[in-house]
Amino acid sequence: MSSARITALEAEVAGLRKALVSRTVIGQATGLIAARKPCTPQQAFQLLVHMSQHHNIKLHVAADRLVAAFVQAHLGRPVDVADQMLWDHVDATTANDSGDSDDGSAEEVSSTSP
Repeated sequence: MSSARITALEAEVAGLRKALVSRTVIGQATGLIAARKPCTPQQAFQLLVHMSQHHNIKLHVAADRLVAAFVQAHLGRPVDVADQMLWDHVDATTANDSGDSDDGSAEEVSSTSP
């Protein structure tokens, strides 16, 4: 096998590993949103997508920041102001505001910081 082929395969494996990590954190953030809001996991994902677009940040970055803020808050540590703004966006947005139109039953709920 040529060294060019090996290099290409190594790059592919690295890309797949990165995608796996991104997918995991997106799933975690979706679960946190669905647990916090009265919505389905699909609506929570759509809300995450909406937030990512609204704040002009990549989906996996928004997800990572939400999960990190949640962990920090639950460990009693200060949460970065920008990350808290993402949770504030979640709290202020209903699932239907995110562009998802499953059944219209999602309502906004108020809560404290993550």
